[in-house]
Amino acid sequence: MNLNDLAVLVRVVEDGSLTAAAERLDIPKSSVSRTISRLEADLGVRLLQRTTRSLHLTDAGRQFYDRVRRNLEDIDDAERALSEWQSSPRGHLRITMPVELGMRFMGSVVAEFMQKHPAVSLEAELSGRLVDLVEEGVDLGLRIGEFNDANLIGRRLGQLCGRFFASPGYIARCGMPDSPEALQTHDFVLFRQARENHALVNHPGPDGAMKQTRITVKGRLTANNAHLMMDAVSAGLGIGLLPAFLTDQAVASGQLVPVLPGSLVRLGDLWAMTPSRTHMSSALRAFLDFLVERLREHPWFTA
Repeated sequence: MNLNDLAVLVRVVEDGSLTAAAERLDIPKSSVSRTISRLEADLGVRLLQRTTRSLHLTDAGRQFYDRVRRNLEDIDDAERALSEWQSSPRGHLRITMPVELGMRFMGSVVAEFMQKHPAVSLEAELSGRLVDLVEEGVDLGLRIGEFNDANLIGRRLGQLCGRFFASPGYIARCGMPDSPEALQTHDFVLFRQARENHALVNHPGPDGAMKQTRITVKGRLTANNAHLMMDAVSAGLGIGLLPAFLTDQAVASGQLVPVLPGSLVRLGDLWAMTPSRTHMSSALRAFLDFLVERLREHPWFTA
């Protein structure tokens, strides 16, 4: 049964005539008449008693009309509520992100966003594992690295860069490297790849122009957590390639010192992963836009 046909019936009853309903709906009177006849044929009952001068509901028509009118009003209310829902951020968000990013950067971003949008609640999971967004019902995943998941929609938010750091004790014991090539003779605390890491170092050349040098560094400790790496570097075990968002406080306190401060290594792109681009909730859309603004103005990330 066509909802539009039901709406025509309600309009006819409320306006009291086929002619008035046709004018209100801006359709021919003949179309209104055919719609009522089609409804009566589908239902197998007469809904309206019609004469040249008057129009009245039958008993069956009255019962049908009362229920249809209430249901159509509920549908209108639902559409208005959904429109209001989408017009301003509201609802619940589930997001996942790397542990270090969540601990040192995203906490303040989330808090500021939720203060700005009090109708939004948020659940954040900090994890090093690759979360299945669809299977686990997660709205947004933040990941650093390459985007290669055909089942998700990826939006590149920016690029995370890292620099080399060591403890003052390590530098006093082993000396300060003066070039990217010199890093290859030092001990390193490595990330993920055991025994050795490869890095493409962007650094100023003799003429002041930036150049790239590929190096291979080695170490006895490998970790998949940047906090553990930083603690080991601070304890003097070796040099570490670490993101600025993790090291800024340690550098300010003198716990770590920059190594080749004019150099940097691009650690990977920061991606926002969502299960779908269509029918995105107002809360998720607003959160992504807010995050992009914060990343754009933050020195830890580049375009």
